[in-house]
Amino acid sequence: MDKSVIYVTTNKPYPHLVNLLERDDVDTKNIFFIDCITKQILPVTTEPENCLFINSPHEITAIGIAVSRAVEHLKGERVLFLDSLSTLLLYNDEKIIGQFSNFMINKMLVSGVSSIIMVLSSDVDREVIKQIMSFVDEVKKYEQ
Repeated sequence: MDKSVIYVTTNKPYPHLVNLLERDDVDTKNIFFIDCITKQILPVTTEPENCLFINSPHEITAIGIAVSRAVEHLKGERVLFLDSLSTLLLYNDEKIIGQFSNFMINKMLVSGVSSIIMVLSSDVDREVIKQIMSFVDEVKKYEQ
C-alpha cells in the first residue's frame, strides 16, 4: 500500500522542492504540498493539483485548515511532514506555536496519521519545543 504524504513546507518554495525531490528520484505523485513560502516571493497564478499555497508561515489557522482538509481527502496510510517548526517560530509567538502544535499532533493521532515534525537543533532548548516534545511518542536527533 502506498503512503500519502502531506508535506508542509515553510522554507523552500514548491517548485524548488519538487525539483530537488525529482532529482533524487522521489515520485511526488503521492505527496500533497502545503506551501507557506512561495506566495511571499513569487506571483502564483495557478495552483498545481498537488499543492495549496498559503500566503505566509504567519497564517497558522490557514495551515491547520489546509492540513485538516488534506487528511480528510487523502486515503490509506498518511504521513504529515512539517518542515519546519523552527521557521514557524520566526513568524509566530511561541504560545501560538505551542497551541498549534498540540492541536496538530492530537488531530493527527485521532485521524490515524503519522507525523514528522522538524526542528533545528538550535531550538531544542526553547521552552516551547520542550513542551511540544512532551506531546510526541518519539524524538530523534540527527546530525548533519
